[in-house]
Amino acid sequence: MKKIVYVALIILAMFVFSCKQMNSKAKKGIVVLSPEVAEIICALDAEEDIIGITAECNYPSSLQQKKVVGSFSVIDKETIIALNPELVFCSSLEQESVALDLKNLGYSVEVIYPKSIMEMLSAIERIGILIDRKEQATKQISQMKQEILNIKENSIGKTRPKVYLEIYRNPLMSVSDASFIGELIETAGGDNIFPTLERDYARINPEAVIAAKPDIMICYSQDTLENIINRKGWLNIPAIQNRKIYFEKEINPDLIQRATPRCIQGMKQLASIFDSWRKEQ
Repeated sequence: MKKIVYVALIILAMFVFSCKQMNSKAKKGIVVLSPEVAEIICALDAEEDIIGITAECNYPSSLQQKKVVGSFSVIDKETIIALNPELVFCSSLEQESVALDLKNLGYSVEVIYPKSIMEMLSAIERIGILIDRKEQATKQISQMKQEILNIKENSIGKTRPKVYLEIYRNPLMSVSDASFIGELIETAGGDNIFPTLERDYARINPEAVIAAKPDIMICYSQDTLENIINRKGWLNIPAIQNRKIYFEKEINPDLIQRATPRCIQGMKQLASIFDSWRKEQ
């Protein structure tokens, strides 16, 4: 038994030594584990600095040429170590333990997880500083602030549709105003039917949806129109009656789920949907 423990300790020591040896070499490039951060880096004209990504980093499509170091929740640390990056960007949630492990191995790790429009703008500024694209970041932020102001002004004085956004079917889940998606809905001129929930993304009661009588439904739960129509009592919902139901093909979820510059496009699409509803009132 003592021999087994002794051998295990030797193997562990060799692994740590090899990691330190790798770290002693000149680090170069960026590994990005967050799809949001990958988008932001590319928007700041620094895509060439990225040497590793997770499988979910799918925009722009040219990122597919980069080395994949795992999925969002299952990271291959050995692949990251082999790449020997100068900087690693992580998200929070499932990636916090990976971030800690990499920090302990001597890597520079930055955790970025914006949950609001203001946090997104701050994240862009922070990333710009870290990757030496401060000027591009400042310009990007300025442009986005103006676009957001324009979107807000477009809805002033207009009737606000009640909006229900479904992210899961089993269990039924929606978003609160405290979520990034909820904030985008409000900014674009709609009223989320669940302004407060126990969490940003939480379970809801189907009877509560019926009672709220949403004018517009955005469905990201991969359910079908037929199934939604046939849900018990849902034919009484205005969005169902007037077929104001929008799926992924009408509005790409990444445009309103990811806190990136593309959220401007998402808010514009939401605003267009809301304007279309107003014209029919």
